[in-house]
Amino acid sequence: MDIKIRKIDLEDIDVFEFLAKWSNDAEIRPYATPRFSEEGYKDILMVEIMASLMENPSKSVYLVCDGEKPIGELSIDMNFSHRVYKEDMTAWISLLIGEAEYRGRGISKIMMDFIEAECRRLGARAIELGVFEYNHRAQSLYLASGYHKIDEIKAFVFNFGSWHSDIRMLKKLY
Repeated sequence: MDIKIRKIDLEDIDVFEFLAKWSNDAEIRPYATPRFSEEGYKDILMVEIMASLMENPSKSVYLVCDGEKPIGELSIDMNFSHRVYKEDMTAWISLLIGEAEYRGRGISKIMMDFIEAECRRLGARAIELGVFEYNHRAQSLYLASGYHKIDEIKAFVFNFGSWHSDIRMLKKLY
């Protein structure tokens, strides 16, 4: 594998097709996208992802590739309003491996190392993330990467026929 990570800009139209495909993937969605009601998911359009990025200048999205093949994405938001940890210069992050054959191959660890280095470069003093309580693999990754639980928001997301908590985790960088 030749893992490369690069920042996406709005002119990368083809990249947004991958982001929309992964956002709508039924296998990934319950782990990546909050569902705040018992109604089904609504499809996310490529143009909605682009508009969201345009409306949020504090958020950077990065494409993860194996060579030239897009396999996932990550994001860093330096001004996410729904953080639990309210200290200034706290980054909010997310990561996703969109291509199933790349899951469980250590790429998430590479992504976490990149995120931490990039957050430091951006001046972040801490990193917060949210992980749904049933996503045990991701929780293990975050714990191994030095994150710890700071809060649990009960009945946050509806998936698999019931309501589940969102576990908030934090890593201080200083």
